Amino acid sequence: MGTSAQARPTLTVARRGPGEPRILSFQQELLWYLGQLAPKNPAYNGPFLIRLQGELDEAAFQRALDAVVERHEVLRTVFIAPNGIPVPFVMKNRRADLKLIDLRRLPEPEREADAMRLAKQEAAKPFNLARDGMSRSTLFRLSERDYLFLCVIHHIVFEGGSVSILFRDLAAFYNAFTASVAPHSPPLNIDYSDFASWQRNWLQAERLETLTRFWRQRLAGAPVIDIPLDFTRPAVHTMRGAKHSFQFPPGLLATAGAFFRETDTTSYRALCAAFNVFLYCYSGLTDISLGTPCAPRCRGIENLIGFFVNTVVLRIDSSDDPTFRKLIRKVDVALHGAIAHSDLPFSKIVESVQPPRDTSRTPLFQINFRVPQQPYPPLKLDRVTAGPIELIDNGTSKFDLALEIGAFIGEASYFEYCTDLFEERTILQMEADFLTLLAELVAHPDTPASHLSAVREISQRVRPAVTEGSR
Repeated sequence: MGTSAQARPTLTVARRGPGEPRILSFQQELLWYLGQLAPKNPAYNGPFLIRLQGELDEAAFQRALDAVVERHEVLRTVFIAPNGIPVPFVMKNRRADLKLIDLRRLPEPEREADAMRLAKQEAAKPFNLARDGMSRSTLFRLSERDYLFLCVIHHIVFEGGSVSILFRDLAAFYNAFTASVAPHSPPLNIDYSDFASWQRNWLQAERLETLTRFWRQRLAGAPVIDIPLDFTRPAVHTMRGAKHSFQFPPGLLATAGAFFRETDTTSYRALCAAFNVFLYCYSGLTDISLGTPCAPRCRGIENLIGFFVNTVVLRIDSSDDPTFRKLIRKVDVALHGAIAHSDLPFSKIVESVQPPRDTSRTPLFQINFRVPQQPYPPLKLDRVTAGPIELIDNGTSKFDLALEIGAFIGEASYFEYCTDLFEERTILQMEADFLTLLAELVAHPDTPASHLSAVREISQRVRPAVTEGSR
């Protein structure tokens, strides 16, 4: 089962050799091909909004954004294909794309609503990967000391883990410029293109075969998750979607948090186990595969902005009707194996497993689950107070359904769902069902799942033909 991959020490990314051309990473290559299939789809735009209040120096802010783009070559990269094969091309002297929109001409009660309307339009605008800068920003001025900062960055050059680096570097440059001192930003030892080259050079021969064999065996025969839909599934997955945000009730937060500490588990493992029970109720399956993001296991990229995260598949078998406590252990085992073999990019996992081709679904999993390991950090600008990040709904969903849990790190959680498949009222019911299930699972962690009243009630409501004890 891939013991050599589990025992592999964490490796360090080195600069590519002299004359070695820039290439795409496997993650970038997959997004590039998806972009060719749907060039006007904004599903891989990463939009977020921050309120900035105080003495913001607009000119220094523009200079700081320019300096960040200059520092991280991946933000100056376009993706061309002169012979049908994509290659990265780094643009020299490309400035940050920042627009300033002054809304003070509008009546004060209308300014923020207008800013949000424009922000959603910008978030849904697709990128031309061969021509555009991979980031766009807008500064909406609401009053003398009140701004909304919108940043939209394509996922091909950016991920959630890059936010902390973006904020750190942006603040370092801005604070230096406003203080009229030289910025102190140590030079980067490598660029994203070095990671891409290292990744492809490392993933060869025996290493590639070991990882391929693990995923082929692990996912062989995994069933498709079918849950009741409100609409007929389209022949092609369009990625049209929406987000529904929600908060965990304070009492459930406290009770669940205490259980996690008592059980010595992480919120990710316990909530993933609860989500598996939820999906059993909706699908009737005891063999469930979920997609989930996994951070790379290599050193040297800590200061780089880029797309490093990989998607892996967690396959959980609950056919023995486990208790919640035992199901958490099953998740732990599956997660350990996935992490140990997470060096194989998702596109290569698909190649190794070769699932039946189906343009109406994503391959290997249809439902995604994620719990960010760290909250997004604050943006620390001198004489400016920055609010928390607000994620903008750009009208897309990469999967049938996704659940992102943020409440246990102080942020809102949300369901992201395909609007070709589900109505909003169904997602509202899913929220209520998931919270009800979690409360009962935490209250009775040593009771087999099929014996829980919430499991029986939800299963019989969602799948009326189900009979008690069918698990």
